[in-house]
Amino acid sequence: MVPNYRLFNQSEVRLALTAGLSAGLTITLGLPDPMYAPMAVAAVLSGTLGNSWTLGVQRIQGTILGGLILFIGHNTIATSMPMPIGIGISLACTRIFGGSLGLRSGYKVAGLVVVMGWTVHANSINSWLPIRLLVTLIGVLLSLIAINAFWPSRALAEHKKLSQSLFNGFAEALQERVQHLKIGVDMQAEIKRQRRDGLLSKLMALQNQRPAALVELGADRNGERLLRLWDLEEQFFTELIGYYRTLLRLPMLPMDGPELQNLLEVELDVLSFIANQLICYANIWPNPLTKQDSHQWSSALEAAEQQIYENPKVMDALLASSGGRRAMVCNQLLQAIERFQNNWIALA
Repeated sequence: MVPNYRLFNQSEVRLALTAGLSAGLTITLGLPDPMYAPMAVAAVLSGTLGNSWTLGVQRIQGTILGGLILFIGHNTIATSMPMPIGIGISLACTRIFGGSLGLRSGYKVAGLVVVMGWTVHANSINSWLPIRLLVTLIGVLLSLIAINAFWPSRALAEHKKLSQSLFNGFAEALQERVQHLKIGVDMQAEIKRQRRDGLLSKLMALQNQRPAALVELGADRNGERLLRLWDLEEQFFTELIGYYRTLLRLPMLPMDGPELQNLLEVELDVLSFIANQLICYANIWPNPLTKQDSHQWSSALEAAEQQIYENPKVMDALLASSGGRRAMVCNQLLQAIERFQNNWIALA
């Protein structure tokens, strides 16, 4: 079967149209060197609005930094030393000052301004620098308009989507574990690693998305609430990863006797309840939450364990297989859900 590859996607079409529009606009305005506008579009228009905003600001900062260094260097050291040495000193200054200002990519733009200004526009630096900055601004502004208006790619929306995907991912993982426990057949070790690594990769993607989302986050009360909710959910997901890994490591619960069978059924009910709660969280996140009581499940687990304590033979079989730890993990999951709900409600 031949894979179904797409020739292009929406982001590529948006990039091509915006780059062409920026070039056409600079030509229409009669500005020289119109290629700098599409260059700015290509460098800025990537990922989400948060990423594009960060890259756009850095590109403008880099252009200004490079222009200042070029203007000062060309009017001072250019008259006293050969051009290669002067360019080398100027480039070193862009790296030093760019690093001091925290520019991750902007210093590269500064270097480009220095090199192009010193070599190609040496006779018209005073007039070329303002035009270079204006053309860059046109490219950056068109990029931000495009990514916000045409097939929007907002970091906040992406962060919310990743959060919901993680809630659903943990719910599916717990539901899958319930099905295997019901039939008493465990998953292969490779499949367990895939499930665990898949959840970890989603959690890392959520954490990596956070800086771009922070750029779009407002400084109002709602922005502060979202920021605290992000801290809360990352802590919750980290707890869930640990408990899920423990569930995967534990062996199948022995089925000898009604006490063990009853404990298994209660544990499956608890895991199913938690999975349903996670699906509920995915549907409403990050809106205010109505608390769901989980105390009945804690009481059911406690009652099922008490039956086992009253039968020494069943207790020995349970401890020998480490099956008792599953009930403890279920209790820990219920406590984690309870804490998460209480903190979520408190942030409403």
